[in-house]
Amino acid sequence: MKTRLHLRLDILSIVAAMFWNGGNVYAQGYGSPLTIQGLSRLSVHSAAASMGGISTGRTGEASSMFTNPTSLRGLEGIQVSVGGFSIDERQQQDQQWFPMRRFPTFSLMMEGLLDSIPAPDYTESPDEGFGPEDSIPRPFDSIRPNWARSSHRRLPTELLVAAPFELGGFKVAAGLGMVQYASLDHAYQNNNVLSPSIGSQRPTGVPLPLNGEEIPVLWSQALQSREGAIYGYGGAVSVSVTENLAVGMSGSYLRGKTDDFETTTVRGRIRFGNNSGVYYYKLDSIYSVLQSVGTSTFTGYDFGLGAAYAGRTVTLSLSIRPPTSIERSARSTRTHDTTGGVRTSNLSIRDRITFPWRGTAGISLAVREDFRLAFEYDYRPLMSAEYEDPSGTVTNPWLSANSFRVGGEYSPVSWAVLRAGYRSESEVFESEGNPLIGDPVRYSVFTAGIGLRVFGARLNLGYEFSSITYEDLWQTNANLNSTTHERIIADVTYTLF
Repeated sequence: MKTRLHLRLDILSIVAAMFWNGGNVYAQGYGSPLTIQGLSRLSVHSAAASMGGISTGRTGEASSMFTNPTSLRGLEGIQVSVGGFSIDERQQQDQQWFPMRRFPTFSLMMEGLLDSIPAPDYTESPDEGFGPEDSIPRPFDSIRPNWARSSHRRLPTELLVAAPFELGGFKVAAGLGMVQYASLDHAYQNNNVLSPSIGSQRPTGVPLPLNGEEIPVLWSQALQSREGAIYGYGGAVSVSVTENLAVGMSGSYLRGKTDDFETTTVRGRIRFGNNSGVYYYKLDSIYSVLQSVGTSTFTGYDFGLGAAYAGRTVTLSLSIRPPTSIERSARSTRTHDTTGGVRTSNLSIRDRITFPWRGTAGISLAVREDFRLAFEYDYRPLMSAEYEDPSGTVTNPWLSANSFRVGGEYSPVSWAVLRAGYRSESEVFESEGNPLIGDPVRYSVFTAGIGLRVFGARLNLGYEFSSITYEDLWQTNANLNSTTHERIIADVTYTLF
């Protein structure tokens, strides 16, 4: 009985819940609100990105000092580094709705295919008369289930200066500057959101209506997008304890701002019913558009500790990041347009995400004088990350996202280096209806690049390609999602002797 009472939620409450639920952070697949999306993806810079994201074995480089501060060792003079990137993203969702025995035209309505079916012939009435099951509900709009979008963005990634010096008999290198900490660009859309989700398989399915009963389901289109990035402002220092061993630390103040947009357009209210064992559904027209436009400001701190041991042919490195928190302060204007008028309200909220201990271990092998091969494992137990919503409720919304990386670089001549690499990545969410509960969406990143010495400067140019595909699965339908990224990263470094 509790389940059926829960299904009869007030429509306005359901729409509001699509934008914000104080106690839960939703998975990717079903009209979730904008909260902390993007914070799990940290930026990788040009030379390291070309080798699959590996910083192990890199020396005399300011651009990796916030990843592992020991990369500053070996600086030959005052170094200035400037960098940026360009990214092309393509997203697509294709929905496939399964025929339902008790509601045979429902899948056709959700796929926008009812135009090809003529209206029933009502000229000859049966003895028992017509019932609701004898009609074919049709959408009140022209929205189709599938969608695709593309975007192109250019952003700065770094502005750094570093210098070597001696202190107390030790060789020291230190750097200051700004780097992109995380790109928060995010977009998602679902043109067929059902609330309650009658196709959900967990924890239990929604029962069919009893005789004489109708179950109301709100049918909506949900869109959301976010653009912006977090930048880190701070410094790093590396100390050569011995000829082979270096240790270091880094710290940065994090700050970033995003433009946020969300909208939920109600397409109608579907009423699933049971007329003496004959099942039917009706579609009621409801006009409701709820839109939120605002900004989010992210602030926090990030610290890192690093160590590297460099032998003649082998380099070992370790970097760890202690727990840290990033707070989001969001302000938005929300407009709810209904047949009864337009209501506008301003909302200001604060929430935060706390990251656990994380670390990266790597090994670099000088296979030949002109060829180096490196491996890294990035340990990110984000399942332990704690999200605190505006009401103070703490949840663990993410899955762990560990990463394995392999890369190599070859120097055929003294003024050029060729690089290539691969890394496995994981999102912090799993697909809806995932048969392996707790297994995140996984994908691969392929990289390549070149480093050139030109007129006393060093130019690093890198390319990354990734394709993310996964399937959200309900009892009623499957959503096939794909996202392709192509990123070009470049930096220019000049060393003053």
